[in-house]
Amino acid sequence: MSDDRGMPSPAAPHHSPNVWLAAGAAFLLTVLVIGGLFPNLWYGMHDITDLPVYWGYASRIAAGEAPYTPSFEVEYPPLAVALFRLPGHTESERLYGIWFNVVMAAITAATGAVTAFVACRSWPRGGRAYVAAVLFPVGVALIGTIVINRYDVAVALLVAVFILCLAERGYAAAAFVVGMGFALKITPLALLPLVLLLVGPPRRWSWPLVAFGAAAAAPFLPYVFRSWPGVWHTFQYHLERPLQIESVLGTPQLLGQLLGAGWASWTWSHGSHSLVAPGAGLAADVSGGLTLLAVAAVYLLAWLRREHLRRAPADQAIVVLALLLALMTFGKVLSPQYFIWILPAWALVACRDVWVGTLGGLTLALTQAEFPAQYWNLLEMQPAPLAVVVVRNTLLLVTFAVTLWRVWRLPAGPVAAARPEATTRPLHASR
Repeated sequence: MSDDRGMPSPAAPHHSPNVWLAAGAAFLLTVLVIGGLFPNLWYGMHDITDLPVYWGYASRIAAGEAPYTPSFEVEYPPLAVALFRLPGHTESERLYGIWFNVVMAAITAATGAVTAFVACRSWPRGGRAYVAAVLFPVGVALIGTIVINRYDVAVALLVAVFILCLAERGYAAAAFVVGMGFALKITPLALLPLVLLLVGPPRRWSWPLVAFGAAAAAPFLPYVFRSWPGVWHTFQYHLERPLQIESVLGTPQLLGQLLGAGWASWTWSHGSHSLVAPGAGLAADVSGGLTLLAVAAVYLLAWLRREHLRRAPADQAIVVLALLLALMTFGKVLSPQYFIWILPAWALVACRDVWVGTLGGLTLALTQAEFPAQYWNLLEMQPAPLAVVVVRNTLLLVTFAVTLWRVWRLPAGPVAAARPEATTRPLHASR
């Protein structure tokens, strides 16, 4: 093994990580965090949860009502609704909540296992895969019980599978996973151009686009034929949402309230607390354009480094992380559960990037510090939770900037693929 200059690398590790050990460790440690830590935190297991909403949808469907109709409008995409129905026990809200937590715990542990599997694929030499396997449950501990009280960990699972598909150069499969993400949460659509960028020239885009279209459209089709306005309501609902109180774009107003240099309040709208303050409306209006610019900046840098990324799957996770952070940082809605999306990519990047690991870990921890224990105090505009949200949002912006810088620092040509840490080998390689 040699370094970038072709010289022997005396410190190059010669052992391969055990895939089953890494995946099993991530799975078991995640279960331990959920089962051992979550019941003993400083707030209740089900404080401020969306479980009653999920149970309400599941109960109405179990009673024979048809969703996505004028009489039963739904703001979630179809795969999310299918996930709400999975726990069963619609006759009891308590039993439904218990089984929903069990399902989400299983998905979380599976996400940890897939993340460790990706790490073994990305670094077939050395112990970095074990570090990633440990960092994922650490991230779960940092973000807290919201992992099992919302369905967003299913998005995180798709993100982990997506990165695995990219590492294996299964681009049609990766596009299919993005399509599933669209039918689950809509926002994973932003990952599709990454597939096309890595696939190569447009003549190779056919199968990935077909795969994406099939996965994205199939869950919607039964409802489209029944009631197109009911399906459109799902998209319209999110397009019309105002600036959410915890969003990064609302940070200046929260800081003004904290320092006594302005005022801020809230109102209830579209299922969340929206910020009422000078400039909040303008911030909501420009959020779409800012998000597009941030995502475009990531893609511009990734396109300039596309040859390296095609040959260095270990560096693809930082691009995925940058894209997810772009959506979160400049979106007009930043709910605490959105931070769950970044867990797989964060663990894969943090295992070799101390700065991104530290900054990302702090944003996760501060999110849990504010939500759910301090959320009602935030609505009362108390100084402590205001300060936590302002610092968290500032760190999120800095984390995005650092990941963007990391993408910019990636080599522009394929020659860098010779680096030992970026070289990939089959998982069944000799140990």
